Formats: sequence, C-alpha cells, structure tokens
Amino acid sequence: MSPRSLPPATLAGIYSELAGCFGAPLDADDVHDLRRHGAFGPLQALAADPLYAADLRRALDAVLAADPEEATSLLNRSYCQLFLGVGGATGAPPYESAYRDAGVLFQGPAAAMAELLAACGLEPAEGFVEPPDHIAIELSLLAQLTRTGAPDGEAAAALRARLTEWVPAFARSCARFDRSGFYAPLAAVLANLLDDGAQALAA
Repeated sequence: MSPRSLPPATLAGIYSELAGCFGAPLDADDVHDLRRHGAFGPLQALAADPLYAADLRRALDAVLAADPEEATSLLNRSYCQLFLGVGGATGAPPYESAYRDAGVLFQGPAAAMAELLAACGLEPAEGFVEPPDHIAIELSLLAQLTRTGAPDGEAAAALRARLTEWVPAFARSCARFDRSGFYAPLAAVLANLLDDGAQALAA
C-alpha cells in the first residue's frame, strides 16, 4: 500500500504511532491496550498489505507471547539496551547523526533539525530531553507536516527523504541487536513505508 493511497490523517497517525514506539518504552497501559485490541492503532491501516503484514504480526506477537507484566518488563529492558545503551549493550542509536558522516552524535543533523523545528514554529515536548535528530522528533514533525498539508508537499517530502537516507541503517541495527522481537519489525515497517513513499513520488 503506497503512502499516497492513504488519507493524510491516517498517514500522519502512522508516523505518530511509530514516533511513540521509538520515543519511550511502552508502559503497562500501552501493553494492556495492545493485548486487549490484539492490534495496533493507526499502524493497522497497513496490516492488509503483504509488505507490512508479517512485520506487524511479529511485533504484536512479541507483546502477546508473555503475560502483561513480563511483556512490559521485556520491552522496557530491550528499549533501554537497544536505544540507550544501558548495561553497555551494543544497540541501535535512534539519532540521525549516528548514521551520518563519521557517526559523531549531536552535530550537523541535530543542528539542521533544530533549525527545521524552529522554522516550523515547533520545539520538542516539555520533558523530552533527547536531541532534535532523535527519530521520534523527526517522525513527529513528519506527522505534523503530513497532517497540516499534502503528504507530498515540499516540506513533508523533504523530511521524508531525509529519513529515507538513514532509517534503513537504523532498521538494520535494530534487526541485529533487538532482543525483544518488537522494535526490529517496527523499524522494518518504517523503512519500507519511507521507501514506498519515495518510490511513489519518483513515479
């Protein structure tokens, strides 16, 4: 399913849901909702497409395979190891700068995203202490641009192209180091979604 075939509000919701998944560990209420509904929220709009269905199912199975408390603990531990390097674990830094140039964190990409946020009259949510090139911030901005304008508008297309350049490497790192079975398939969904959108625009 090409992003162009989705209503802007639906596509924006997908970006927002993925931003939430990569922005913080799921809490007990998040896990409870996933288990109760047996499905994701806006991401479920992609579930009928074979390009996304298997990965969405794998991510959901990672939540359903254990009892709620155990699943919450596993996802929290995996998030901290994978994205925060807790315990010295090798993981998948969720920052654009980790996948650019020499991989020096919080330099050019962070400054560029800070300028882009300021140009849009936005700033990270209060209490979110990560740098502006965190994947959750970039996806949240993409959701905002998609929601308020055409998905193929200039600003949204430029930011989507920016994400397309580094998210595949992020997804490969997730596939290699994710111990939960939850984050790697969601990163694959995101990489495919961005690539699918880029191909649609090129066509």
